[in-house]
Amino acid sequence: MEKVLELLHVTKTYPGVVALDDVSMSFLPGEIHSVMGENGAGKSTMIKIIAGAILADKGEIVIDGEAFEKLTPAISKNKGIGVIYQEFNLIPSMSVAENIFLGEKTGNSIMPDFQKMHAKATELMNSLGVSIDSHSMVGDLSTAQQQLVEIAKAISKNCKVLIMDEPTAAIAQAEAENMFRIMRQLKSQGVTIIYISHRMEEVFDLSDRVSILRDGKYVDTKQI
Repeated sequence: MEKVLELLHVTKTYPGVVALDDVSMSFLPGEIHSVMGENGAGKSTMIKIIAGAILADKGEIVIDGEAFEKLTPAISKNKGIGVIYQEFNLIPSMSVAENIFLGEKTGNSIMPDFQKMHAKATELMNSLGVSIDSHSMVGDLSTAQQQLVEIAKAISKNCKVLIMDEPTAAIAQAEAENMFRIMRQLKSQGVTIIYISHRMEEVFDLSDRVSILRDGKYVDTKQI
C-alpha cells in the first residue's frame, strides 16, 4: 500500500546517548498510527526529525515518495507535516484567527485582511464542529481550546500528516472525547495522524496500527 511517510534507517546520537538507532517505520494515508514507548524511547526525537526541528545523523525521511536526508521546518510544513507539541506554539496576546494564520498572507494588500482572516478561521472552526470565537485572545482560552486552535492551525496549512504528542495529558475526559471526534473526522478526510501516547485505552480505542520504540530502537508495528 502507498505510504505517505517513511523513516528509513534513521539514527540520531547525542553525547553518550543513541536517541534513535537505525529506525525504519512507515505510515499510511488516512490512518491513526500510535507510537508508544517509555520516556527516553526516542519518540520526541523522532517527532522533531520529521518536523525538521533537528537533523538526523544518518537515514532518510520519505514524504509522498520524495526522500530527504535533511529536513527543515519550512520543507516539512510545505510537504504537509503538522505537529502539535505538548508545549503549544501559540501567542497568548493574539487572537485565535491571528494565531491560525500567523505568517500567512491573507488579502491582496501589504496589510492583513482581518475580515477575511476571521471569516476563514470561523469556517475552519465550524468544519471541526468547534465553537470558539475567532476574535478571542488565545491567552483567555482553556488548554483544551488552545489545542483545538493548534489543530485548526495545522489543518489551515493543508496538512497530510498530523503528529500529536500526548495531547490528552493536560485535558479532561470530556474534552479528550471531543478531540477524538475531530481526529476520527480528519482520518475520514484522508489525514494521517501519528498519535504519541502512554495511555493504552486511548491507543486501542483510536488506532489502526501501533508501533513500539524501546531505548531508541524500533521494535515492531502491529494492527490494533
